[in-house]
Amino acid sequence: MNCNYCHQTINRNLTLKEIFLPQKILSEQLCSRCMKTFQLLEKKDSCQGCQRQSTQTAYCKDCLRWQQIYPNYNFQHEALFSYNQAMQEWFELYKFKGDYRLRHSFVPYLQSYFKQKNTFLAIPMPISKERMEVRGFNQVEGLLDAAGIPYEPHLIRFTHGLSQVQKTRKERLSLKQPFKLTQEGQKAVLNRDIILVDDIYTTGRTTFHGAQVILANHPAKLYTFSLAR
Repeated sequence: MNCNYCHQTINRNLTLKEIFLPQKILSEQLCSRCMKTFQLLEKKDSCQGCQRQSTQTAYCKDCLRWQQIYPNYNFQHEALFSYNQAMQEWFELYKFKGDYRLRHSFVPYLQSYFKQKNTFLAIPMPISKERMEVRGFNQVEGLLDAAGIPYEPHLIRFTHGLSQVQKTRKERLSLKQPFKLTQEGQKAVLNRDIILVDDIYTTGRTTFHGAQVILANHPAKLYTFSLAR
């Protein structure tokens, strides 16, 4: 089999599951050389709100700011990987150049994380209709589909603009509310444990907009998650 990212041949012993389900491993593996370029995040020495690394206090400056804006929201965001140079390059290929095969790259890590959240209703962050027409897929739903993680797309985006990576920090923070819940979603989140799923956490503006809409419909719990931070 070949690496999902660099396409080099992977040589290793197969597990029994892989032997009997060979179709599952054709495009779901990263080679060890590629995997070493991605940096897993640790909770130690990180912000309790957003998992930013090497913070000197319990909460980073961004999270202290969000706590002032949303004082009644017990913000808990988790991410798996640092948004380092290797991750930026991976997202450039997957998200912006549309290499949909790369949705399988982090399947084992996503499955391991969501196994611990199996009682939560996963809601992916949406993209606009215009972005869907250009890209052809929602990158967050692609990651969840590849990992076999059930989700319900109750959150929709009703505005369109520049991609977050094309905005300055000031522009991101001043972004107006672009999301709303479907009528079905308003009922679905009531008294449920919800996990809002995104691909990348930067300033947190998009995450908090999504969370604000869900919180207005009274979930039991609300956590947020992204592949990278």
